[in-house]
Amino acid sequence: MNIEIRTGNHDDFQEIMHIINHARNKLAASGSPQWSNEDAPKEADIKNKIESGNNYVFTMNQTIIGTAIITDEEESAYSSICYGDWDTSQGDYATIHKFAINPEINGKGYGKTFLKLLLLVCKEKGLAEIRIDTHPQNRAMQQVILSAGFAFKGIIHLPFVNGERYAYQLFLS
Repeated sequence: MNIEIRTGNHDDFQEIMHIINHARNKLAASGSPQWSNEDAPKEADIKNKIESGNNYVFTMNQTIIGTAIITDEEESAYSSICYGDWDTSQGDYATIHKFAINPEINGKGYGKTFLKLLLLVCKEKGLAEIRIDTHPQNRAMQQVILSAGFAFKGIIHLPFVNGERYAYQLFLS
């Protein structure tokens, strides 16, 4: 088995969207409103992240099985956190967004592996503080996040219906 993480490219777009759309359907089937309506990942945004080099794909035997975005842009929703606080002693941070594993192969540990590889990418880029969030009903992602060593920091609110998110933070050494 050959696994790899690399930046996504234009040729990957359809497969990236296929994985995201399958993940959206799985979230909806589980009763989670994450990635629905206003919160849904938009094709134009994904294309923009691919073009800017911020999209990453996780491949197994040259087949894309996961996708995520790493960005060092400040997240306005992170400026206000409830029921906790960010440890801001490190300054700038990076955020991992739109993390998805092909639901057809969920439950085999690929999400944990992919997130750990993304953290290695962050470390190689010199990014010391990483933040990530997920909907309170997305328990599978919460487990992936916690298994990577992130600490729960509180609750943020995105600017749309069902925008409540559990927020996590990790400092890479």
